[in-house]
Amino acid sequence: MRNPGLRRICPLLLIVLLPACAGKPTVYTVPLNGVERVVSLQADSFSFAPSIIRAHQGDRLLLKVTNEAGIRHNLTVRNPRGELIRDILLPAGETVEVPLLLTDEGIWEFFCNKPMHETLGMAGRIEAATILQ
Repeated sequence: MRNPGLRRICPLLLIVLLPACAGKPTVYTVPLNGVERVVSLQADSFSFAPSIIRAHQGDRLLLKVTNEAGIRHNLTVRNPRGELIRDILLPAGETVEVPLLLTDEGIWEFFCNKPMHETLGMAGRIEAATILQ
């Protein structure tokens, strides 16, 4: 006879343990060269790389997002005030260009809005500052 309590606990353990498998965040600092700064961003199953982008407030970024996964993902971006700025479909195996003007200083969150993807580690942030540390 199977243990019904174990069947209820296993999904909860999966939710708790999988984010730990997401790995160490990768950081990219945007160099000061030119008007529009191009940042390559790789989307894969439950991760973005780099997951932390450091830039200057006022930078105009062009995110070149390559979906390396075999399924569709999404790139959702919120500004430091929590307002939705971008909500872009990322078709499997394709690269999408996403322009972004960092008007505000602070943390710009980005993530995949598909169910459970953000929870499983498919998230990152752009740190926009007047002076980079």
